[in-house]
Amino acid sequence: MSKKCVKCGQPLPDNASFCPHCTAVQTEKQEVKAPKRWKKAALSVAAVLVIVAAVGAAFSLHHRPKSYEGGAQVVYTDKGKSYKVLLSFSESDGVTGHAQGERTDTLAQGMQSALPCQLYVLDQETGELAWEEFSEKVESCKVDTKPGENSQKAEYIEPIHNESFLNAAYVSDIIYSSDSGTNDILWNLTMKNGDTISLSTRLTIEKQAAVTYFSEDTPMETTEELNALLASIEEEVPSETPVYLHLSAVTYDGDVVFGNHVWGIYGSADGDDATTFTGTVSMRGLNGNYAEFSGIQFKGNSGIGLNAYCLVLLSQCSFDGWDTAAIANNGAWVNATDCTFTNNNIALKFNSNMAYGTSPSYLNNTFTENGTAVCIDNLPGNEVLDFAGSIFSGNDTDIDNKTEHSVDTAKATFE
Repeated sequence: MSKKCVKCGQPLPDNASFCPHCTAVQTEKQEVKAPKRWKKAALSVAAVLVIVAAVGAAFSLHHRPKSYEGGAQVVYTDKGKSYKVLLSFSESDGVTGHAQGERTDTLAQGMQSALPCQLYVLDQETGELAWEEFSEKVESCKVDTKPGENSQKAEYIEPIHNESFLNAAYVSDIIYSSDSGTNDILWNLTMKNGDTISLSTRLTIEKQAAVTYFSEDTPMETTEELNALLASIEEEVPSETPVYLHLSAVTYDGDVVFGNHVWGIYGSADGDDATTFTGTVSMRGLNGNYAEFSGIQFKGNSGIGLNAYCLVLLSQCSFDGWDTAAIANNGAWVNATDCTFTNNNIALKFNSNMAYGTSPSYLNNTFTENGTAVCIDNLPGNEVLDFAGSIFSGNDTDIDNKTEHSVDTAKATFE
């Protein structure tokens, strides 16, 4: 035996746990440590963090920005309220909630035109217009055009709320030519809460073949020759075929009547000479036909310079010495850009029961020494006549607005 008692020193068996001599316990006492509480606390914190993370993830998934994509119409929901958002080229369709996914128009070869693409917003539950409250949620609204195969990209004006279309949230004028073909009109809205809305509609322009006459190879140097040509056009050219006349720098005396076609009438200049009409020019297009006059002088001593019974677009023309320089009769509209009206009793007169929403801008015109520059006897519709860049100088009356039609002269100059 090699083991001895830890207390009295007596020899003991190797496996003895106490001493028979003094009864002393032979095993060493070991300190028993209490369990550490931080481990339990750590486990509790970890569990809480897992729960918080799960709740946060659920909250994030519920509130993260959403993307709404559709064709010409989507239903957008924010804060428990749903809105029908749609595109249309027609105001009557827009206010009644009918989206327009595509539209096809015809345009005469070589011509350019514009069409207002409109975005409407209605309360999904009641069907009432809701563009005002919806617009307050919008951070930005953008438009783009995407041409199809063998098509040309249509131009566009960035969307705004247009006073001429009071019921629409936004309007973008799509500017196209006869060669535009098919374009997708893409709208993208970014909301203040980060949501995005994508809409699209399609505009297809079909080119209408035209007949063109040049003064170099067609007799039209006098009023008689011009009237003879117009008579032959009425007999030989179908009314749906556009007709373009490129006139010489000559003066046409006497009255001239243009019949039922789409017309492009272009003047020219040669030194001090320019294409000039001294008699009344009447434009009698029917069935939606229209006319464009460019670079023409209208010089008179009385009477009417331009008598319009359809849509007439004037650019870089001048009117001098008429009782009424240009009048839009019932069913007609006269638009003028970069034109000059001087020494007329009435320069531009509206007496029509028809409105043309695509031509309300009267940009960069000059009205000088007229009795009345603009006279509005009768004109329906919500179009705002915008005279941005125009100059009114020395007129007895600048604008005689008898019907209190909407007119914007904020960017016009009055001298």
